[in-house]
Formats: sequence, C-alpha cells, structure tokens
Amino acid sequence: MDTTQAQLEPEDEMSSQQEVSRDFNTHGHSGALYKTSGQEKGGSVFSRHRVVILSLGLLNAVLLLTAAVIGIFCAKAQNNFLQGPNSAANSLVVEMNYLRNQSGINKATLEAQTALAKERAGHFQLKMQVKQQKALTDSFQGQIETLQTQRANLQSNKTTLEENCGRCRPGWIVLKSSCYYFSSRQASNTKKNWLDSRADCIKQGGDLLMINTLEEQQFMTDNVPRLSSPVWWQSGYWIGLTDVVMPGAWVWVNNVTEVDTMYWRSGQPNHNGPQSGNCAAFYYHSDNVKTWYNGNCHDHQLSWICEMEPS
Repeated sequence: MDTTQAQLEPEDEMSSQQEVSRDFNTHGHSGALYKTSGQEKGGSVFSRHRVVILSLGLLNAVLLLTAAVIGIFCAKAQNNFLQGPNSAANSLVVEMNYLRNQSGINKATLEAQTALAKERAGHFQLKMQVKQQKALTDSFQGQIETLQTQRANLQSNKTTLEENCGRCRPGWIVLKSSCYYFSSRQASNTKKNWLDSRADCIKQGGDLLMINTLEEQQFMTDNVPRLSSPVWWQSGYWIGLTDVVMPGAWVWVNNVTEVDTMYWRSGQPNHNGPQSGNCAAFYYHSDNVKTWYNGNCHDHQLSWICEMEPS
C-alpha cells in the first residue's frame, strides 16, 4: 500500500462523518440511516486493513521461506566449497601415502639387495675358505701318508734291528744265541724239497734248523710263521733231522743223534702214510710242543728254517 492512498483514507473518513452530521441535523430522523451506512463503510475499511495484515503475514512467511531456502543453498554451497578442497587434499594425501609407501618399498628393496649382496659376498668368502681348507686338508693328508710311510719304514728297520741287533744277516732274526731264517717270510718264497732247502741254508752261511733243548723248541713254537694249507703236513717247515743213513736212527745235520722222542707228533714218525719219508719237518701246533713229523725228502715241497751262529 502506497502513502498517497493512506493519506486519502482519513480525509474520506472525515468527509463522510461531516455529511452524516449535516444530514442528521437537517432531516432529524434520517441521521440514523447515514450512521448505519458509515458503520458499513467503516467495516469495509477494517476488512481492507485485515487483508493488508494477512498480506504482510504471507509476505513475511514467503520471506522466511525464501531466507530458509537461501540458507540451505548457502550451506550446501559452503559444504561443497569446503568439501572440494578436502577432496583435493584427500587426493594429495592418498598420493603422498602412495609415494611414501613406494619410497618405503624402494628402500626395503634396496636394503634387501644390499643384504643379498652381502650374503653372496659372505658365501663366496666362505666357499673360498672351504676351498683353502680342503687344500690344506689334502696337503696334511699327503704329509700324514708320507709320515706313515716313513714310520712304517722306521718300524721295519727298528724291527730288523731289534730282531738281529746287528748280529744276524738281513732277513734273519736272533733268538737267544742263534740266528734263524724262516723262508716263508720272503716274498719270493717257493717251497723246496729237503735237499734244496738245506742247500739254500748252506749258501747263506748256515744249515737247516737243529733243535737241541726244550727252550729252543718252545722258541720255534712261539715264533714260527703260521701257514695254511688244505693238508696239514703241507704247512710245515723242513728241519735238519733225517734217518737216511740208518732207518729209525734220527740224526741231525751236525751228526748228533736225536735220542729223545718227546717232540714228535702223535703217530710220528710214520713210514706207511702219504707223508711218510726219511726227513723231519716242523709243524706249528698250538699249546703243544709236539710238532715234528716226517716226510719224503725228494718229493715233498715245504718251506724251511735255517740256523747259524750270530756274528
């Protein structure tokens, strides 16, 4: 509503009241009629005021609704405005985290590669140490084998020196007051008959074994090399005792007659079996000094024992 209209309404109201008063004063009873018309006109004015008030209220409601809508829009715009940088920031954070993780992975990879290189270097160094150790072990093993060979040689020389004490020829051993030779100890040993065996002893400066005492018999039993053969008497040694000159009279090669029969094996001498003959032999028998038996001087091939005095 504008100002001009507001100013006219009081003036119209005053003009109507003046007309009512004038009519009342002029006509008397007709003043009530005009008064009623004035009241109707006044009600119309009131109605107009009421419409104005309602219009203003409606306008205020529209303004409030508009303000609310604008507020919601502004809040949403502000939220969008605030969320926009946050999204960018989140993207930057995600990228930064990715780069950081990538950097950590690269660092871990580099550390793993460095550790692997160290392990390889350590493995190579250990391999070289093992190789050097093996070379040293092989060298030591060679030295040990050399020392063992030297020890065996020294032991052999020691045994030889102990056996003969420099009083017997090489290959002979000393027992008490005599030197003895066992043909079976020689690598080139070949068995011979009694005659050839005695010839070998004489060639070396001795003769076939002559047993004079129980002590010497026991020495032979303890020291004679043990031989093996399918037939027991083929493992014996020729000794210097025969009964060639007179059967039954056993005589040593030094012409001393053997009268004691305590060293003959049970059933020996035997002149009726396959090992019968006129020459005596010595056969090892454990825990028994009875070791003599007879054999064929020409046909039987046996090892032999030589004896000679020490130098």
